Amino acid sequence: MATKSALMIMGNAAFGVTRNPAPSICPEVFGTIYSAHYRYVLGICRRFFRQPEDAEDAAAEVFLKLYRVLHQKDERLPFRPWVAQVAWRHCIDKMRRQTRERRFSQEDPDFERIPDRSISSPLSQLLRKDEHRQFREQLIRLPERYRAPLILLYYKRMSYSEIARVLNTRLPTLRTMIFRARVRLRRNLRPERPGNN
Repeated sequence: MATKSALMIMGNAAFGVTRNPAPSICPEVFGTIYSAHYRYVLGICRRFFRQPEDAEDAAAEVFLKLYRVLHQKDERLPFRPWVAQVAWRHCIDKMRRQTRERRFSQEDPDFERIPDRSISSPLSQLLRKDEHRQFREQLIRLPERYRAPLILLYYKRMSYSEIARVLNTRLPTLRTMIFRARVRLRRNLRPERPGNN
């Protein structure tokens, strides 16, 4: 059975008002808050995300965040606008993260692409082997100062700082070398188009 203070918080939560609960909030109380505000939060998330699954994921993440920060809420603030603020900020942060991730993967599509291991048809295996062969051939053709950092990075799985130490070079210089090596490699791996001489 719920304690008197839990019942008080639960009763107020249904009307959109809460007191500062303890850092560990009663699951029944939080369940009431969830039931009362889920559709509202989901509506906010739908404004940010086109796919229903993305909006539902964001709404679930908002409630996880609310569970962690509910005890920090200023009791003078109305509850529903505070929930809306948490939801808006979370959705904006999530969109920024997704934009950064997309930008990062677009900057380096040749190396960030994860091969789909679930497809094991003979044709896909043959194509993958051919791609790896072409990659190795072009890697070998690179000048030594570009080839060595890439081998250490992609085959030996060393960090930038470890590679800089092994090659006895400064970290900014190494980053420039790797960038230039990737550009050359990408250009060499790109198929020739007719009319581009």
